[in-house]
Amino acid sequence: METKFKVLLIGSGGREHALAHSILQSPLLEELKVFPGNGGFDPALILPSEKISITNKESFLSYLKNSGTNFVVVGPEDPLVAGIADWCEEVNIPCFGPSAYCAQIEGSKHFAKEMMKKAHVPTASFAVFEDHNSAWAYAQKQILPLVVKADGLAAGKGVTVATTMDEVKEALNDIFIEQKFGESGAKVVLESFLEGNEASLFVITDGKNFMCLPAAQDHKRAFDGDIGPNTGGMGAYAPAPILTPSILKQVESSVIIPMLREFREAKHPYKGLLYVGLMISPEGKANVVEFNCRFGDPETQCVLRLLDEDILPIFHQASTGSLESRNIKLKNAASAVVVLAAKGYPDAPMKGLPLEVPPNEGSVLVFHAGTKWDGGKLLSSGGRILGITSVSENLKDSLQQCYSHLDKINAPNTFYRRDIGKRAI
Repeated sequence: METKFKVLLIGSGGREHALAHSILQSPLLEELKVFPGNGGFDPALILPSEKISITNKESFLSYLKNSGTNFVVVGPEDPLVAGIADWCEEVNIPCFGPSAYCAQIEGSKHFAKEMMKKAHVPTASFAVFEDHNSAWAYAQKQILPLVVKADGLAAGKGVTVATTMDEVKEALNDIFIEQKFGESGAKVVLESFLEGNEASLFVITDGKNFMCLPAAQDHKRAFDGDIGPNTGGMGAYAPAPILTPSILKQVESSVIIPMLREFREAKHPYKGLLYVGLMISPEGKANVVEFNCRFGDPETQCVLRLLDEDILPIFHQASTGSLESRNIKLKNAASAVVVLAAKGYPDAPMKGLPLEVPPNEGSVLVFHAGTKWDGGKLLSSGGRILGITSVSENLKDSLQQCYSHLDKINAPNTFYRRDIGKRAI
């Protein structure tokens, strides 16, 4: 008899809603519980806050023990950087997500760049500073654009692609003088600018073996035409044609295999999801922009919809060192996600906006990100509110279905981009 899984899924965004949807399809699932969840989840799945804390080790492990949970899946980066996978390991419960040591790949940009340097992974040249004056002195000698990054986690807001020295100065002031990112800004990483097209590649790994999911292309800028402030992502599509089979082979041999080897040699095998953020040059050369220690959002919402097999045992195999390196089974299709965001996002999003969301139709699935129920009414609770996804034979039809459904949503004081996937059509 195959093992049945009692799964705890941690997270509250669109990524976790999409993960839950995939996990719930598994015939191996006995029970799914989610914490803290959002307004899109079946209330029966959500754990009340008095039953569990993901920041208190004793409370967390007590819940695992008393609930009979035998598998934990972690969506966001914060709990991973804080060591939640290590807590699970102490009580011999597999966790899909890397250890605190490995999660530094996202938790510290300096750590990530040093790991890449050791592994000879292609990436932008960089320098690291711990004070404003030395960083500014170095920056004035560099060629623009210059990328300024707060070292630690900054909820996607600690990176500036500066095209003028005034922008460099402002970014350094925000980090060092204004201390907008707190301890995350104790160091700054200054990088040369990489030209090209970005792609997001999700790699499921047990530390040695790995499988790649279809590459996606995110849209970071808030408004049509790639203008406006950087956001957590306004939409995505997959597969991204920019990552050709030959470029993928290049990435596997020059990025994935060397990085996994580097972690093994450090006695900390990387298990879980490795997000490889790539910049593909016009000549077809792939450089790493960043690594993350978890699935990207909103890309996950469209990528998972292309899978044509049970994701739950794959997650478990990655967590227990028993993954087989192979191609994952995929639908012969294209998928897209368009994000509905609150007015003012990303800097000061309006909250508590009333939402009227029609039922899913055809291939459309709506994943909730920043929503909550209040007195029987669905309200917005975050900057990114919903992710409208669709799958079709081609990207044009998928996007048309997403936008058609968006037109039926009644949500004042919201906005979305109307040019998602334009580069690939």
